[in-house]
Amino acid sequence: MREETRLIHGDARPHADFPTLTAPVHRASTIVFPTVQSFLDRHQQFYDGYSYALYGHPASRELEARIADLEEGVRAVAVPSGLSAITLVNLAFLESGDHVLVPDTVYSPARNVCGGLLSGLGIETTYYDPNETGCVADLIRPETRLIWVESPGSMTMEIQDLPAIAAAARARGVTVAVDNTWASPLFHKPLTLGADLSVQAVSKHIGGHADLILGVVTAADETIFRKLKDTSRNLGLGVSPDDCWLALRGLGTLSARLARQSESALQIATWLSEHPAVERVLYPALASDPGYALWRRDFTGASGVFSVLLRPASADAVAAAIEGLRFFRIGASWGGLHSLVAPSDPRGIRTVQPWTADGQLVRLSIGLEHPDDLIADLERGLATITEANIAEVS
Repeated sequence: MREETRLIHGDARPHADFPTLTAPVHRASTIVFPTVQSFLDRHQQFYDGYSYALYGHPASRELEARIADLEEGVRAVAVPSGLSAITLVNLAFLESGDHVLVPDTVYSPARNVCGGLLSGLGIETTYYDPNETGCVADLIRPETRLIWVESPGSMTMEIQDLPAIAAAARARGVTVAVDNTWASPLFHKPLTLGADLSVQAVSKHIGGHADLILGVVTAADETIFRKLKDTSRNLGLGVSPDDCWLALRGLGTLSARLARQSESALQIATWLSEHPAVERVLYPALASDPGYALWRRDFTGASGVFSVLLRPASADAVAAAIEGLRFFRIGASWGGLHSLVAPSDPRGIRTVQPWTADGQLVRLSIGLEHPDDLIADLERGLATITEANIAEVS
């Protein structure tokens, strides 16, 4: 069965007396038991059955099974957000005195977790250059327990050599976790490339409609899954059946949406790369991108998210250009039906790979609007910057 078909025809088990195409939603907190003994034994159902809705219900189990299948993993754990999925991995595999390696280009809230929560627990973080694969092996210490990979990097889109990093980690007995949100399981399968864990913000591509917050972690084996599940229980990480239902709905259209967004993004990125107001387009699917060869080797597609480095211009001109866009709304998320724009300044958070560019960095999330309309919208915005620069020179 091909993935486009698997996205629609999953393992949903409708009630025999109410056969439907969609998984049912059970809004409940309490599971009832027929006997005293079954109640006393309820904790034996923690991993595979139902003991209390905080720990799983039919919609969450269905979503977890579907995503684990797509990731080619063993089991998955759904949690309330992408950030909680990252934090769950950290707390499941790290304890006081341990050491974690994190790419310098990591998602900034994840960096905050390292500098705040993990540091407070006595866990040390070392940031590494995502472009220097060999440095990862050199940075592994006896107390290193976890290596994070985020490929492409947040905002600046660096592609990492996951197989090489996984091989170095495996030789030292270190767990590897990958944030796979950008590509989704359709375009990238980290577990088949040596990773132990694959994390996704379901809020993005899988949800696809900007109307839910959810995360998931997929494990490569049962032991890893149980460690995640045990930690999630101790943290009280439950998920709403309605949010899981929305995510299941999103899975059905994921392939079609990603195909359209990817095609439009490549067209728009190519056009932007030739625009006089643009210094550089950061998108692994462009042959000019430094990560293109690794992307071609390890990925089967690119999502509709990429960044643009503008040529130097005043902050007022850039703000006016962004605020004047008609179809690109200003927002921090991505992966939905609507196109988004998010200005970014990596200079304040990088410690290993300094960001020294003078121009404004802008991340675009390409939605399902017609690409010609989006190009025309961007043309108007970039013209505002060009006119402001000319006026300033005059």
